[in-house]
Amino acid sequence: MKLLLIKPLADEHVYSQFAAALQEALVAIGHDAAISDQSVHAVGASLAVHPLLDELVAAKPDAVLSFSSFFGNVALSDGRSLFDVLGVRFLGWQLDHPVYVQHVLTQPMAMRRSIYSNPNHLRFAQAVRFGGEAAVMLPGGRAPSSPPKDYGAREYPVLVAATWNGEPARAWEAAADSAGKRLYAGVVARLIHHPEASLLDAFNDTTRTLGLAATLGRDPDFDQQMMVFLQGPLTYLRHADRIAIVRALADSGVPLTILGAGWRGYLGDRPNLTFLEHRVNFAEMAALYGDAKVAINLNAGNGACERAIDAMMAGAAVASDYSGALAAGFTPGEEIAFYQRERPASIGETVGELLESGLGEAMAERGHRKATQSALWRHRAQSLIEFLG
Repeated sequence: MKLLLIKPLADEHVYSQFAAALQEALVAIGHDAAISDQSVHAVGASLAVHPLLDELVAAKPDAVLSFSSFFGNVALSDGRSLFDVLGVRFLGWQLDHPVYVQHVLTQPMAMRRSIYSNPNHLRFAQAVRFGGEAAVMLPGGRAPSSPPKDYGAREYPVLVAATWNGEPARAWEAAADSAGKRLYAGVVARLIHHPEASLLDAFNDTTRTLGLAATLGRDPDFDQQMMVFLQGPLTYLRHADRIAIVRALADSGVPLTILGAGWRGYLGDRPNLTFLEHRVNFAEMAALYGDAKVAINLNAGNGACERAIDAMMAGAAVASDYSGALAAGFTPGEEIAFYQRERPASIGETVGELLESGLGEAMAERGHRKATQSALWRHRAQSLIEFLG
């Protein structure tokens, strides 16, 4: 099969890292795969279409793959998809919640296929009638270049990488009472208490409780407006979750290393905290995980699982919020530990048990074995080819 993988962003961006790793894996298993570097044609924040069109016409690929569906909404003046007109299948691999790519969700494309990182993302896309065949698949990881460092000799007992975006404002609370305010507040409250922070479940439950005649999937115009609206509660939840989990870890007393600037000013200096405030790009994380006993994964319930897989590849035990996709790939309690994101204090209990018993080292060994046996990019490449048929 001949595939073209779109690279829309700079080399250090995670999407570009994934595209390069997947391209290497596809070639290794015998397929013709090339990178289409569209980042060189970008003007500011805008991507140019004509260079990609010229490349598609010249290369004549069977399929195009784009992480986060960059270029997936390109259409001709008559509304037809560029890829449909050229007879090229378009595969959008959504690493984030589809509510953030609503411009693609509403774009008709006969030859579209989609991959999601979480079953709840797929359910949401189906609810808004986002067409085409779809599957759930976690991203892969690169094979480690050397055996994992001895567990007992690792420098960081617990490591979490978390961007500090400040405390999220609860702006809706100051708004005048309205159906919109009640809907917003209800969705936030239900997201906070949902084990996987399912946006679809939070929306449906809130509208049902409030007696609002609003259902995703009935009216495309309503769906488009509501998807823009729903970005707010989900973004708030993610920022609030990150702070709640990191604070709970700090308060638990476990020896914690935090990678990311800004946390020292929020948490203050404490005997159990070490701050790494320099910027580290995604490609450099494997080395840090290779020196960690326990690595914390955040936001798995909404698709962010790549750090869990990289940490397992590096030989760290992983503690994550719950993800159906992670639980399907790695045995809970044996190859991965799950804390309850709706009960932040549980992370201290989970991590404390991993550190104080032999469970952490045993879990790290089992997780590493499973990841290298089933979660490499070459495994994803093979599954991808089977999905494309």
